[in-house]
Amino acid sequence: MVVLNKKCKRHFEDVISIIIPVYNLEKYIKNCVEMFLGQTYTDFELIFVNDASTDNTLKILKSFKDSRIKIFNIEKSSAGIARNFGLNCAKGERVIFFDGDDICEKTFLEKMVQNAQKFNTDVTICASNEYVEQKKKFTNHRTAHLLKTIDDNLQNTAKSLHEISDNSILELIEPWNKIYKKDFLISNNIKFAEIKNSEDLPFTYSVLLAAQKISFVKELLVTRRIRKASLSFQTNENWINYFKAYELTDNIVLKYKYFDEIKDAYLNRRFRTYAYFYKKAGILNKIPYFLKLLSEVKNVNNSFKTNFNIFEIFIQSLF
Repeated sequence: MVVLNKKCKRHFEDVISIIIPVYNLEKYIKNCVEMFLGQTYTDFELIFVNDASTDNTLKILKSFKDSRIKIFNIEKSSAGIARNFGLNCAKGERVIFFDGDDICEKTFLEKMVQNAQKFNTDVTICASNEYVEQKKKFTNHRTAHLLKTIDDNLQNTAKSLHEISDNSILELIEPWNKIYKKDFLISNNIKFAEIKNSEDLPFTYSVLLAAQKISFVKELLVTRRIRKASLSFQTNENWINYFKAYELTDNIVLKYKYFDEIKDAYLNRRFRTYAYFYKKAGILNKIPYFLKLLSEVKNVNNSFKTNFNIFEIFIQSLF
């Protein structure tokens, strides 16, 4: 089924909506479709939002004749806009935001849906790892994503972030290892930021801080593909968006009732992120990036009224 550049009406049915923005993914998109069509859980709709691809991505998507596949074309924009568009079109009770080049186990939907429905959660999170395409190897170096610090008992209940009291959850800012109740997102007006990249940061913090019921599936069900062409790693062009994303997120965390409990973890992650992308920035961006960082240190000290040694964290992260 192909729908081109049409506004969609929202319907509510007992299905899962998988929302996948795509832009020039001809190398990966066939595997992506087949991966979901091969899932053990079959009651879903697969929403592809084609962000003006110029390769064979759209042609490949149209070659599949499964009624669960829905394709929408939008003008060239961003992953955040594409995901918001997909959410507005989603019919499912729950939604998943996935990337067309990532990988999931064939039981991904089944296990996530079972857990989410059992505890009636706002968001359910599974363990994940990464596949580094250049090196052709899987890596578990992001230990927080393996959920190893999460109490095993939390697999049998659902709690808010404040009740869980494990700030490592604040490291889990990617949208693709989670399933969300759609009504929760709509009623809290939670959308992706309309910036070039890092749009998932303010989105996920909005989710984690607003959710009354968070649950976990401590099985490794999703693998993120790390590839050079990804916007997330094109620092030379997009470095300013990392600052914009945190500026947007500040407005969220500063309103959080239990802000003092997460402040140190939030700021620590923030400046580790800045340090990571500073190292990746091209030589022409080093000076403007560093000047922006100095301004950011001053703004954060004023906004957060903290004695936290932010600059030292940044310097230590460089080595």
